Amino acid sequence: MNLYIDVLFLTNFAMDFLVLSIVRRGMKYRLIWWRMILGAILGAAWAVFAAAFPFLPLWLEMVITYLAVSTLMVMTAFDVKRPKEIGKAVSALYLAAVTTAGIMDALYQHTKAGYYIEQILRGNGQEAMPFYRLIFIAAGTYFGIRCFLRQISAMLKGKNNFYEVTMHYRGKKKVVTALLDTGNRLYEPVSRRAVHVVTYEAIRELCESVSEVVYIPYGSVGKSDGVLPGIFLDEMEVRQGDEVKVIERPLVAVCKKTLSVNGEYQMLLHEE
Repeated sequence: MNLYIDVLFLTNFAMDFLVLSIVRRGMKYRLIWWRMILGAILGAAWAVFAAAFPFLPLWLEMVITYLAVSTLMVMTAFDVKRPKEIGKAVSALYLAAVTTAGIMDALYQHTKAGYYIEQILRGNGQEAMPFYRLIFIAAGTYFGIRCFLRQISAMLKGKNNFYEVTMHYRGKKKVVTALLDTGNRLYEPVSRRAVHVVTYEAIRELCESVSEVVYIPYGSVGKSDGVLPGIFLDEMEVRQGDEVKVIERPLVAVCKKTLSVNGEYQMLLHEE
């Protein structure tokens, strides 16, 4: 059987780009075109290599395909770096690929789409499906899968309450990981402004000197009441995926103790 490298590469590139696009929409990753294209190229290049040089053991080829290459594709396309985010992106990639393959197989086996595609490949233009119908089928498949993934994106994210927060103060900035604390009822008593909590280690480089400190009383179950020093930052960007919320003049309380045992996050966000 003849192997047409260019056809194989373009076919895999198109499918990889389609699947990555579905994952990006479903998981709400930021769109960076050159990263998406490079991620699809990586997947297509490996498919061509595996087909042209079938000398690897099957188990090794599967490990490279479903672990190494998939991980490289999502890291390249979506710029994810944390192990948990990489795992979620790879899981979404698998789901999108399986769903796409299932829909295409169903169309091929149970409709005339398979017959028409065969006629196109054989060069029989008279029996082939009109091009505009193929466009409609491809578009319908894409948007159908995208809507499906959008519905289950919350499940894939595992109700993710973690955010990337960029704090700005006097021309300097600091990026931390924050947890949305739905139990946070901390307010500044005079202005009734919501108060976020950050560790001293996370903010000390950002706020080496401050002109104003607000003391915020707090209480917790089983412990005596106390006060926390609070600082008004210039601005705070709260990001999750491609969604960004900017908070002007946020009030953050500084805590000397760590907020998480394993250091997974350094800030507690107020739900307001």
